[in-house]
Amino acid sequence: MICANEDTTDFHYHKTMTNTPPPPPRWSLETKRWVFLILALVTLGLIYYARSALSWLAMSALLAYLLQPLVNWLCRHRLPRALAVFISIVLAFGLIIILPLLAMPLLATQFLDTLKGLQDALIQGVQFFNLWLRDAQVIQLWGRQIDISAIINASIQRMGGSPDEIYIPPPQELISYTQKAVQTAGGIISFLSSWVTTIVGRLISLAFSLILMLFYTFYITMDGWKLKPWLMSLTSPAYRPEMEELGSRINRVWQAFFRGQLALSAAVGLVTFLGGLAIGLPNALALGIIAGIFEVVPTLGPVLSAIPAFTLALIQGSSVLSVGHFTFALITLGLYLAIQQLENALLVPKIMGKALELHPMVVLVGVVIGASMAGVLGAFLAAPTMATLKILFGYAHARIQDRDPFPISFEEEEAMALAARGPSLRQRLRLWRARLSAIWARLSKKA
Repeated sequence: MICANEDTTDFHYHKTMTNTPPPPPRWSLETKRWVFLILALVTLGLIYYARSALSWLAMSALLAYLLQPLVNWLCRHRLPRALAVFISIVLAFGLIIILPLLAMPLLATQFLDTLKGLQDALIQGVQFFNLWLRDAQVIQLWGRQIDISAIINASIQRMGGSPDEIYIPPPQELISYTQKAVQTAGGIISFLSSWVTTIVGRLISLAFSLILMLFYTFYITMDGWKLKPWLMSLTSPAYRPEMEELGSRINRVWQAFFRGQLALSAAVGLVTFLGGLAIGLPNALALGIIAGIFEVVPTLGPVLSAIPAFTLALIQGSSVLSVGHFTFALITLGLYLAIQQLENALLVPKIMGKALELHPMVVLVGVVIGASMAGVLGAFLAAPTMATLKILFGYAHARIQDRDPFPISFEEEEAMALAARGPSLRQRLRLWRARLSAIWARLSKKA
């Protein structure tokens, strides 16, 4: 019986194996191309229809990327990941909301004084133009004198002249004017009501978007670490080492950008504030904050931040230096140029390193394109995006020419950069602490 059962089992096993359907045929190259084209079109269509939410999703992804080190640190200290993400988001939004509220009185005073100074500058500019318009009676053009006093006087008289006689309208015209005034008032009230409705609707939409941004940030921070294994699973095993190299280099670019941008903004804002105090620049704190904020815009930021400082220096003068307003404006401009040169020569190479080695012209083109496509966020992310495209183009170019895209691995590059940079500040402090401990031990033994 045992042998019969074994024979029956073997029979069913072979029958099952012989009835196994053959594997499906492989897709042809043309089929793969059509499937790829359809998937690409569907993806682009989804992006197009979801474009209104992409800006909030991008900001959530950036915030989640910035919060990852804190979340990982909390997880290493045995906190659940969900709790670590919640604590990180609460701290981030608390700093974003609470710090401006604490510094609001001083900042409000500084910024109001700055705006008042710029308004005075505009008024003085208009007055200067009016004086020039009244005094410019003759202009020189190709060696000939042209008298334009009649044209200027006629224009001024038309702009500020008064009627020669008083006109009293009849009752019918007064009634017509009253009806038109009532209709105009009704239109104004309707416009104001629609304007208020629009503002309330936008505020509600903004609050809803912020709530969605909180949820986006939470889920991206919570499950963002799963993205890399998922992308690697879509890649052929033969290409996974190269994809790892690409991901490491791109990650280094974005880490260096955010870490360096924060340090650069703080350093430039502090140096501008201290330099403005030293030369007696009005509202130095507000101008320092403006310089730090505009530092996030590559290439154009320092130029834009220098405009209000130059204007205030030209109008209000210095509270420390006994020089003329125009001379002080030139000194202020020189201060901003010196800070920019210091930033380009010392701060950027030390803080950013070689991760964002881009020509200023390339960065400027990226800023213009990014601003036209995504506004302020596009201008802010222009530099790391261009650096990422540089890495991708370099990889594709090497592959097209059948060369090794990464002759030196990422780990070797990091080790070489670390050796060239020397010991870090923490390592130096530990070294000095060890030396002081050894000296103290020797002195204790002698005593």
